[in-house]
Amino acid sequence: MNIPSIKTPRLLLRPWTLEDAAELFSILQDKAVLRYLPNTTPPPLERAEKYIARQLGHWQERGYGHWAVVSQEDGQLLGWNGLEYLPEVNETEVAYLLRQSAWNYGYASEAARAAIRFGFDQGGLVTIIGLAHPDNIASIRVLEKSGLIFADQITLWGLELKRYRIHRKDSGNYK
Repeated sequence: MNIPSIKTPRLLLRPWTLEDAAELFSILQDKAVLRYLPNTTPPPLERAEKYIARQLGHWQERGYGHWAVVSQEDGQLLGWNGLEYLPEVNETEVAYLLRQSAWNYGYASEAARAAIRFGFDQGGLVTIIGLAHPDNIASIRVLEKSGLIFADQITLWGLELKRYRIHRKDSGNYK
């Protein structure tokens, strides 16, 4: 599959390469970045490599997945963003993880909106969810800015999570 790249005003969402593993590994060593994830232990390099391989496989299987998020200004890898099918809930989630130096600039919202638009326009999705730890106010704000509406609270991967949802029919001319 030819994985598309998407340009937003400040970001490039591009396919992962195995050469990205070392930089992703570096991002994942920051405990603040991992704070609200199911596993908060910084992973070994091999796990970053497996994540990239898994996402490339997800693109092959589903026609969507996570992109590497890169700053158009300086070419720095900021983290990841995209869509992932979650068999545990039989839904597709928009998700994002950015290095701490990229927080509070609106990059996560910019990338999430682009991923949602892709999911509706090219991915053929009808509904997209977002999951956030109840204490992760920044992530909740990203979901709300991206047009998702609180649906319910669920337990998943041993965590209590808020589930947000957006439907294609309710998204209008989603931008």
